[in-house]
Amino acid sequence: MRAAIIGGGAAGLFAACALARAGLQVTIYEKQDRVGRKLLATGNGRCNLTNLNAAPGHYRGDPRFVGAALRVLPPKGAMERFAELGVLCVSDDEGRVYPASNQAAGVLDALRLRAVELGCEIITGFQVAKLFRRGRSLRICSEGGRTAAADFAVLATGGLAAPKLGGCGDGYVLLEALGHKIAPRLPAIAPVRTDPAAVRGLKGIRMRGVVELLCGREKLRREVGEILFGDGTVSGIAAMQLARPLNLALRENKRCVLRLNFLPGEGPEMIDRLAELLPERMMEDFLSGLTPKRLGQALVKAAGVGKLTKKASELSAEERRAIYDRLTGWTLPASGTLGFDQAQVTCGGAELSGFDPDTLESKLTPNLFAVGEVLDVDGDCGGYNLHWAWASAELAAREILRRAIK
Repeated sequence: MRAAIIGGGAAGLFAACALARAGLQVTIYEKQDRVGRKLLATGNGRCNLTNLNAAPGHYRGDPRFVGAALRVLPPKGAMERFAELGVLCVSDDEGRVYPASNQAAGVLDALRLRAVELGCEIITGFQVAKLFRRGRSLRICSEGGRTAAADFAVLATGGLAAPKLGGCGDGYVLLEALGHKIAPRLPAIAPVRTDPAAVRGLKGIRMRGVVELLCGREKLRREVGEILFGDGTVSGIAAMQLARPLNLALRENKRCVLRLNFLPGEGPEMIDRLAELLPERMMEDFLSGLTPKRLGQALVKAAGVGKLTKKASELSAEERRAIYDRLTGWTLPASGTLGFDQAQVTCGGAELSGFDPDTLESKLTPNLFAVGEVLDVDGDCGGYNLHWAWASAELAAREILRRAIK
């Protein structure tokens, strides 16, 4: 039996290994000149393989689909599978799992080499332009006119995130041609745009804190973690997690803001005590023991207490409270996010109603399966999206093998 894998990324390589290990004839069709380029960038080059806390609650999409995939391949199962490929995995205090080498290249090599060892054929520079069923076979046609046939096909083309590394909309086009509906696609896990003037001079400043996304009186999401300032942006894991709900809210023309708390749990008496201890301290250095210096200066300016040469002893009670309010509740406009070129994952994709939740098979084209980011499923930052790639590929592969090996 022949299986075609369309897309040589994380999900495609994982599915190929699962199918070839059981004896199927597998061919991977990849549009780029090599497979797995996006995988090399995951986890800042360290490859955050999975998360020990992976559960449907960490994903957006129909929980039936996510739950079915996690049941066939939970986090421990993914770690065992990679151990079989020679990749030892280690986890951190927050459940994020990485290869012991801390090298994404090692993960890609493990998948690619194992696929070759199992007899998979890898054809690069093959951009699939058309996919259709003829008789009992699925036909695959390239833009250049090359054709191929398979008994089963796994569509693993990914989403729109990171176009320089291969993110594209090819899979959506192929599925639409077959009658599938595609949900609107938006950047998820991406830096949030804000007023450039408000964060001018803060580029590169990092601090752990709480970030909330507010639309009017509604709190859409709250995250705790690293906050990183850029050119007119707020990022870091905590802020980037807000990209999905922000983009969805902006589609409905809602006005949103970020509220940043750099010292959660502290009361206003902290600032009163600091002013008493350091009466001669000027505002330019007043918060330097609490935040990075440039951030402290920005917060003091935002509090409207006057010049940075002003001394702590000169602060009124109202001014001290204003500084505290900015330190624990600095509000910045959230005007959008950076685009797909800076996003880690795609929100939206092929609507799940067109697929079987227990197998990921198309309801419109028998023996065609879709896995990974091409589907309308996206997870939190921290290894959840790569785990969806592995788990969805495993789910589809198991159904293919059930039918192929009788």
